[in-house]
Amino acid sequence: MIDTQIDFLLLRSYGEENALTRIQSNPLIKGLEECGLSVREKIYFPGEVITVPFPRHVIVSNDDMESILKAQELKTLCGCTVVCLTSDIYNLERSISISEIADIFVVPTAAHQKILQSALWKNVIVVPESIDPIAVPNNGIVLPVIKTGKLCWFGYPESFKKSFKHIFSKALELSGTEKDRIAFITTPGVILHDEITHIPFDANDFYKISQSYEYSLLSHFSFDHHINTFIKSPNKLVTSLVRGMIPLVSDTFNYSEIMGYYNLEKFMYKNGRELVRLLGDLKSLSNSIEIQPIAEDLQIRYSSKSVAKIFLNVI
Repeated sequence: MIDTQIDFLLLRSYGEENALTRIQSNPLIKGLEECGLSVREKIYFPGEVITVPFPRHVIVSNDDMESILKAQELKTLCGCTVVCLTSDIYNLERSISISEIADIFVVPTAAHQKILQSALWKNVIVVPESIDPIAVPNNGIVLPVIKTGKLCWFGYPESFKKSFKHIFSKALELSGTEKDRIAFITTPGVILHDEITHIPFDANDFYKISQSYEYSLLSHFSFDHHINTFIKSPNKLVTSLVRGMIPLVSDTFNYSEIMGYYNLEKFMYKNGRELVRLLGDLKSLSNSIEIQPIAEDLQIRYSSKSVAKIFLNVI
């Protein structure tokens, strides 16, 4: 370590393959730099000596214990503030343990804040996740979503099993929705339904692949009985809208907040019967919404710089 200081050091032991890297840590660091702060990013390998200037703040993620332990060393060495980025809350005991090291926890929604702050003695602040770059052109070529009438579900396989599987097949049957109009964009090699097209998810290809899907199907129902499933951040909803897809979403906590903000409540469903109604009325729904103004507003509200300003104002 050399005897100078920088404002923020992002420390992590994994690369760009992690979704939270795309929507949480990378945009925050980019936005802080855009706000004129001195920033460094370090991919940390366990046991490695960190040779960057003394940081005033070290930013780590709650799923990265190697970096959290290194941040503890830096805190002892230079008295820096440790900021822990948090999204999923599966284990409060883990967060309590991390709070022995971290000084501030950052969560994406007020619901996350209420749950985590109830158990922690350290401050928990709300900073929304940024726009996932999979929703915007990655080579400068704009590909507007085509009005095909097709639908896609995208995400990790466990999200489908936790939140959607109990109503999906029956809703298709009762609404008369042809299975060849739907695709799952998910982890390669995983089969969630024998009669539905599966497309391997690739962050670099999602923008192009999703051009063929006019609608997205999203759900945060907690079929696994876990509060984290019910309060998950609305990042896939934001991705859908920015990409230009019309979202059909569960009437759950964080989806309803954004849908209400943009007067999109008619695209929400509380149960399978309401999803059947939406699936049976897609054409008129499509004609009743203009996605582009919403996409443009979201890109301003959740830009890297906007998110960084919220973070700076709070801390």
